[in-house]
Amino acid sequence: MFKGIDDVDWASMGHAYGDASDVPNLLRGLASPDAGEREIALDAMHGAVHHQGDVYDSTVACIPFLFELVGTVGLPGRGEIVDLLCSVEGDGRDPEEMDFWSDDEEEYAAWAGMIAEAESQVRARSGALLELLDDADEGLRCALPGALVQLHDEPEKVLAALSRRLAGERDPSALRALVAALGELGVRRAGFAERAGETLAGLLPRGDAPGRTGLQLSALVQLARCAPGRLPDRFVEIATGVMREARDASEDASDRNTGPALRTPTMISYLRGLKASQRATAKAPWATELLAGLHRALDDRAVERFALLEDQLRSTDWGQRRDAIDMAGLLLTGWRGPHEEPVRLLGEQIREADHRIIRWAASELIHLYAIGAPAAEALAERVSAGPDFRPQARWNETSYGAVLSALAAQGDARAVPGLVEVLRFGHVPEDLGDWIDRMDRSAGATLATVLNERLSASDPVNSRSWRAQHLLKAAVAVGSAEATNTVLRILRTPEDRPVPARGAALRALARLGPATARECLPELRSLARNSPSRHSLAAAAALSQVGGEEETVLLALRTALAAEEWSPLCDALRAVSGIGVGAAVLLPELRALAASPERNVGWVAGDLAAALWETGRDVEESLPVLLHAWSSHIDNRPGVAGVWAGMGSAAAPAVPVLREELAATRRHNNTGGGGRMRYRCADDELLLQHAGAVLRACDG
Repeated sequence: MFKGIDDVDWASMGHAYGDASDVPNLLRGLASPDAGEREIALDAMHGAVHHQGDVYDSTVACIPFLFELVGTVGLPGRGEIVDLLCSVEGDGRDPEEMDFWSDDEEEYAAWAGMIAEAESQVRARSGALLELLDDADEGLRCALPGALVQLHDEPEKVLAALSRRLAGERDPSALRALVAALGELGVRRAGFAERAGETLAGLLPRGDAPGRTGLQLSALVQLARCAPGRLPDRFVEIATGVMREARDASEDASDRNTGPALRTPTMISYLRGLKASQRATAKAPWATELLAGLHRALDDRAVERFALLEDQLRSTDWGQRRDAIDMAGLLLTGWRGPHEEPVRLLGEQIREADHRIIRWAASELIHLYAIGAPAAEALAERVSAGPDFRPQARWNETSYGAVLSALAAQGDARAVPGLVEVLRFGHVPEDLGDWIDRMDRSAGATLATVLNERLSASDPVNSRSWRAQHLLKAAVAVGSAEATNTVLRILRTPEDRPVPARGAALRALARLGPATARECLPELRSLARNSPSRHSLAAAAALSQVGGEEETVLLALRTALAAEEWSPLCDALRAVSGIGVGAAVLLPELRALAASPERNVGWVAGDLAAALWETGRDVEESLPVLLHAWSSHIDNRPGVAGVWAGMGSAAAPAVPVLREELAATRRHNNTGGGGRMRYRCADDELLLQHAGAVLRACDG
């Protein structure tokens, strides 16, 4: 083994941590009979020779020896080496999209050449992998199918080899790997999608062969990816049946812990332990992983996905429901669909005894407050039982705190007694002001007493904590008597003294009204006239409520409208919208902005369209600007639809784009993220509400 390895001038080569003279020992370590030594060597290969996916001259020089290791019958750990080779090949990576450490064109050309050479060498040798599909090593047989699809340039041979092996394979994990590879082949090679789909569809009928249950679900996942037209009408029923069987069946050999886990001081060992701990709570982790894959493959088929989710949320298996809660957060915030039952079932998790399940479900319901009503009873029942112990600094990280937050986020008055206790302890929830705004006034008023006490005992002028600003916002929301005194105290503090809560105090004036603003006119005038001040716009907006300060207000707004940066420009446009027709004198500036392709883009376009309408109230002028804002950025759509709703039947030209939006299954702000991504569900619900109002006004 390793013939010629010592003839290579390794010392003249490099890797991430210097010269590559240690690489021969790493390669020999991969062939060690000791599992720990092999893992340490493999970790070093990933960490140095192929550091963060990069390719060095030593990486290229390793390729022949890595293939030699893979071809050595009986050598353990060859599946991991196949994975390393696949990573070295890069799977279609583009050097121009990768970070390179030098601006030197010759160095870049040499580096890009090494990447191309690595890809070429791995692909040229990949034919040898075809001969190993029948190897006795189950780990190798699991790694090879996907590697062949990625690396081999003759898909016809790959399809034939995978189909042949599929008939003889008995190991459940290797069977699932073969099925996944067939689906991937159909995705990568459009000309093979139909043939791969035919083979996959043939796996759906039931049978008694080992691993057949997993094979069915694997086939559904891959059919959804490469040949969705071949999915049977009852595929949801098949998938949910597999999940039940997986829950009730004895463990797969592939999922059993057959001995003490190998532990080494490596990242590989750490990640393996992390994955094992995540998988340990599920009866059949392969099943929940496949179901997650089916969700991803189904994408916008929301009705079927919601049906799958409902069944998983009803599962008696703790691990299946844990994964269902996570999927519920992504699916319910990102897709429009029949959400009432999944939300109710998510609420049912609150009735569990396990505090982890309660906390996870409640944390998702916080994001879903706009559609969370079906879960409200379960949340309220848990809140009424009270906390397991008195509120503490990290109260919101407890299961009770998460449930209380979820109930309060819906604006449910049953959260108020719990919030009173939290406030008496000393904590101020960041979103308390928003929660109060969703409550009816009588519910919010109950909080006024404790908020008054907190404000009167606080020192927002000297506080550097965000808590003071959260407290002020909440107090203003309930109409606290102390809020006015606090705002005046902050605004009367000299301008040259930094007061973090000054901005919050200025924003509070919009809620407190003109009478309060008049009491601090000198301070507002000074702040509004001080154009470099980051508070000048908020001060100008407050001045506009008072009246008689037009010159000062318009000067501040004109200055801000000339800003090159998008953030202050958006703030200025929102201030103009708030003033409305009283700022009509600024229409020339707004029209100039609308005519500028460089500035009328992104979020600016949305705020500009609203400002143009609010100040000019000219339907003919505003409609094209609103349509441009609609297409300029997805986040503009709820606001633009709100303007159209205010226009009534005059918004008829917008009906086609609104109909197109309403026909979409995805929420408007769903950009395709996965995992822990959560979308602003409330924004989309607002868009749907406004769009419905426009259609009713225009179409009856």
